[in-house]
Amino acid sequence: MPSALSPSWLRRRARSQNVQGVVSIQEFGEAERTAKDIAEQVAKFFSQFRSDFLDVTQRARENFANQEFAQHQINSQIRLLLHRQLVNQCVEVINPALEDLEESMKRELWVSARRIFAQAIAWRSDSELAETFFNSVTRRLFTLVGFDDDLEFRWFGGIALPVVDPGQGEVLTFRLRTTTEKLIQAVLEAFDIGQDWQNLQRDSANIASAIEKHLSETWEATMPVEIDVLKPVFYRNRGAYLVGRIRYLTRVSPLIIPLRATDSGVVCDAVLLTENLTSRIFGFTRSYFHVNTKEPGAIVAFIKTLIPLKPVAELYTAIGYSAHGKTSLFRAIYRHLSNSTDRFEAARGIPGMVMTVFTLPSFGVVFKVIKDTFPPSKKITRSQVMDKYKMVFAHDRVGRMVDAQVFEDLAFPRERFSDELLQELALEASRSITITDTDVIIHHLYTERRVYPLDLYLQEMPENLVLSATLDYGHAIKDLCAANIFPGDLFTKNFGVTRHGSVVFYDYDELTLLQDVTFRAIPEARSFEDEMSSQPWFAVGANDVFPEEFKKFFRFPDAARDAFDNVHGDLCEPETWIEMQSQHEIEAPEFFPYPEEVRFDIP
Repeated sequence: MPSALSPSWLRRRARSQNVQGVVSIQEFGEAERTAKDIAEQVAKFFSQFRSDFLDVTQRARENFANQEFAQHQINSQIRLLLHRQLVNQCVEVINPALEDLEESMKRELWVSARRIFAQAIAWRSDSELAETFFNSVTRRLFTLVGFDDDLEFRWFGGIALPVVDPGQGEVLTFRLRTTTEKLIQAVLEAFDIGQDWQNLQRDSANIASAIEKHLSETWEATMPVEIDVLKPVFYRNRGAYLVGRIRYLTRVSPLIIPLRATDSGVVCDAVLLTENLTSRIFGFTRSYFHVNTKEPGAIVAFIKTLIPLKPVAELYTAIGYSAHGKTSLFRAIYRHLSNSTDRFEAARGIPGMVMTVFTLPSFGVVFKVIKDTFPPSKKITRSQVMDKYKMVFAHDRVGRMVDAQVFEDLAFPRERFSDELLQELALEASRSITITDTDVIIHHLYTERRVYPLDLYLQEMPENLVLSATLDYGHAIKDLCAANIFPGDLFTKNFGVTRHGSVVFYDYDELTLLQDVTFRAIPEARSFEDEMSSQPWFAVGANDVFPEEFKKFFRFPDAARDAFDNVHGDLCEPETWIEMQSQHEIEAPEFFPYPEEVRFDIP
């Protein structure tokens, strides 16, 4: 008997409909079986995705314990590709049954498949991820603009995250019996990190002392009553993290314990007890955590109690589910549009030469569209720009590059765009934009969290904040280079300041790997004519960079200029960059997503 996915009966049905205009009970049954087979295929590939994803995620524990940091990076790269790979494989299996059908019949089948799939995943603890997977397959098989209520799982209403009760599911609860130090020791002993603790008593005492000091200053209490900790350990890069919360009466405080693996055992490197520090750990400028859980929604719900201002989309992304993070952002955008009245407008700052950037003032995201043409100074193509963004997605962002999501064929109401922005989009980005009487359809779009453009920040902020941002700008460049990233264009307009005061990079069209750059000193002029010439008197290779010229990028207010020169003047010396290249070849440095001053003083 032929498979129900075989399109032969569908062709017969189409011919029958053309002749009779009637669907028989037998044909209806065959259509339902085909829809069921389609739903089962999507469910099978989704289950394979989850299995492969968790298999790679589980390797993080061994990588951490054995200090196999290079292997962990490889596993991170593998995991990033899994969702797209399994969606592609699913499409290859399903497409033959649909490709020859009339659009109306194809839609009818898919509507039935969606209904059956929804019933099949209702019991799953990761059903939200299953819906995202189904939508990804749908958008590969159908040409959709905006969203389609019939074919996709769409929900723009409120989101009810799982209820996370203390001591239940993914949460361990510890109650104070004697001292805070004993309580913390019980917490640490509950986790098998894959390696012995270097000094459990010392670490417990360090953490307990920090907790008691924090509580006495903020809650006028000295000891926690209960501590909840998520069972899964959070692994990322060289670090591991225990994620929990302190409860006292109705109050909650984050409790994040960063861990480091050493040759002599695992060390508790710090304890983070504020919403601000916790938000940085789960920030949009960091790589994704490896968290071994079958209930990602419960993990997100718990973290949301620690940092309630952090968007759900960013939390799903932070724990590795970037595809569902993208879905959550998509829904948040449309939900916000239905509950606001302001209009899209050009983003603040100097307009870019490669991207048209706009924003909705009441929503903390910027939207970036590639322009049709670039000026001659930008020796780059459209496809190369897209490759740069793919590179950022896959690279360790070390807290210095803003994560970007890419969308295709989004439709927004035309009435929500300012006239000036509509004119700019029509003139500058017609390849990426279709403007109709009612909608603005964006065929290729990047979104990023909105930050304060650094050039404006330096003009508008008080002197103390300007000084801090100026110095952090230099640190940001050095951190990027330590991660093998050369920003290319160092003008402050390409950097921004987060609400935590960190300087980050967000303009990627000239970004390249540090190892691919040749840093050179400018040769001495041979004559007065050479020195006065507007053209270089020496040969310049395509990848040659002259750090002595960087001073033209470093434009700061007078009060901050001297401080920058004192701390980061070496950025104008080629030897500094060559040294950073050589250091990266030896061993990639360690980046801590929390301030140096909160780290424990451990010999």
